[in-house]
Amino acid sequence: MSNSSVEGLRQVRTEPRSHALALVIAALVGLALAWVHWLGLVAAGALVALVAPSLRRGLAYGIGFGLLVLVVFAFLLGDAAARVPAMTPIVYLTLASALGLPLLGSLVRGVI
Repeated sequence: MSNSSVEGLRQVRTEPRSHALALVIAALVGLALAWVHWLGLVAAGALVALVAPSLRRGLAYGIGFGLLVLVVFAFLLGDAAARVPAMTPIVYLTLASALGLPLLGSLVRGVI
């Protein structure tokens, strides 16, 4: 990584205003990627974790993004959301994917 990108990443991780803005942008880009393909959940977890000041916070951001995905999914279901608990086998896969894949992607924070 070049010095300018390292400096920019340090600024995003330490300054509250730029941190919040970068986190919102990463979450929006992540939602767009997840809308297109399920691997977008992994990429989104990596994006939100990269702006985290520590690995622990990066993992928490990954789980938080997964919860955001579940909320958006439930909102998009609309009236059909009441019937979702009856579909137990597939609901487990949905929950595990929404929480586990961004968490997997957020492990990139341990490398960078």
